[in-house]
Amino acid sequence: MSERDRGTRKDVSEIKFLIHDLRVERFIDEVIHFHVALDTDLQLYGIADPMVITGDDLRKLRTRAVSLRLAYESYRDAVQTLASPATVLAIANEYVRSIHDLCELILNPMWSHIDTALALLPDVSRSVRSRSHYRNAVRWLCGVYHRIENFWAEQRQEEVYEVFDLGADLEDYVRNVVHGWVTEQSAARVELQIGRLDQAVLGGNRHRFRRMYFNLIMNAVDAMSGKKVGVLHIEDVLEDGLVSLSVSDNGTGMTAERVRQLLTDQEPPEGELHSLGFAFVRQTVEQFRGTVSISSEPGVGTTTTVRVPILQGVEPPPRPRSLCEDYNLPRPRDPLESASGWPVRPFPVDEAGQGSCGQVIYSDYQQSQSEYPGCIFAMAVSEDDRLELFAHKPYERLWNIGHEDLSPMFFEATVRGRLEEDEERRPVLILKAPQSMREYWDFKEIPQDRRTPNGFLLMVHDELIRIARRLIATGLPETTTVSVAAWSRFFPEVDEPKDHPVTILAGMRLSTEE
Repeated sequence: MSERDRGTRKDVSEIKFLIHDLRVERFIDEVIHFHVALDTDLQLYGIADPMVITGDDLRKLRTRAVSLRLAYESYRDAVQTLASPATVLAIANEYVRSIHDLCELILNPMWSHIDTALALLPDVSRSVRSRSHYRNAVRWLCGVYHRIENFWAEQRQEEVYEVFDLGADLEDYVRNVVHGWVTEQSAARVELQIGRLDQAVLGGNRHRFRRMYFNLIMNAVDAMSGKKVGVLHIEDVLEDGLVSLSVSDNGTGMTAERVRQLLTDQEPPEGELHSLGFAFVRQTVEQFRGTVSISSEPGVGTTTTVRVPILQGVEPPPRPRSLCEDYNLPRPRDPLESASGWPVRPFPVDEAGQGSCGQVIYSDYQQSQSEYPGCIFAMAVSEDDRLELFAHKPYERLWNIGHEDLSPMFFEATVRGRLEEDEERRPVLILKAPQSMREYWDFKEIPQDRRTPNGFLLMVHDELIRIARRLIATGLPETTTVSVAAWSRFFPEVDEPKDHPVTILAGMRLSTEE
């Protein structure tokens, strides 16, 4: 094989890796649907806003989306029919160029005025209610746009070496890009938990490293596609000059043979589009002089761990501002927000009533007009049993509400729940721990000396029990089945109950009880 042919094959391999990561079509569809809904809502409510971009610009967006779909079909066919490397490379480059141009159009400032248009519409309008989906989609496409830009710079052999703090980069990328992707891809069924994020200074292609650990996240989310409640846990831990980045899920798991294949197979089969991710992971880890391991059990889940050496004695650079923070929409006003616009701590409910949370969410569930009846709620109970926060809403017929919409200021700081039907149409209570340790501690006003990972586990352990007790005491039927995301993490002392009523959780001991 000539040097030129080897170079072409390498380029084909790299662009296949990139395309495997992009996953843009669904998010582009969400953007188009949002703008169509916005245009329709403005007409329905008789609002004339000359600044709203519709008409020709929206048609341009649709036309490019159709062209993009055709470009992907051409790429897929070229790969599956084993076209020559040069042909695959040309078609793949055209497809990536189409994605880049469409993302550029979507991120164009001409669309940025839509927050003003949304402010003119009532809260019940479809476009206002779907703003969080739009925000998730736009942030994801922003991430895609910058990944393509970085990929092209790499192909042009421009300098891509950076010194970066892995902990800070993980927090930025997960919060500003990955969170929205996981929420939309899993229909909010996957609980994204961020554990320890130790400061760890690395040197290399930061964007390629991001693509590597996003592959691990994609694999984890795919493995939990059939679960009622999936749990995705990400953390990095520094020890003895190595940083261990782990991504864990409670999905389908893998056999020992499948693990061996992922760790040893040199290349995916020709014509295969779905086995590219882990080959890219291994190549990237090797570039950072690290190792990768997989611990998995069928039916239980998988933990993938990447270990790489840090740069010794190097100070972390200043934390860069996320490029995707500009592409955001203002969140709906939180009912606990002060008139000045600054968030305030919620006040406890009055002593007499102690609320009626259980009855309220059960009523929401019964009155839900959705095809799959249910309700969503956020809740916080203090260590002295005060109800600190309670927000709730039934599933609507055409709207999949998220906790970010329900309690914008506190959605990462409180226990989140759903009450919905299982396969036998029985009500199931699903509880999820606070998503962010830092925001949970801030919300609870926890002193610095109590802010430890183990302290977080004990506090959430006790709050889940108190919430179960509160719901039963205020009207939730005791026969309601309960499911707790990451049960073994917060209740390691007992096996996870299967199809047990909420009284099982309510009857457990608090860590402070003798």
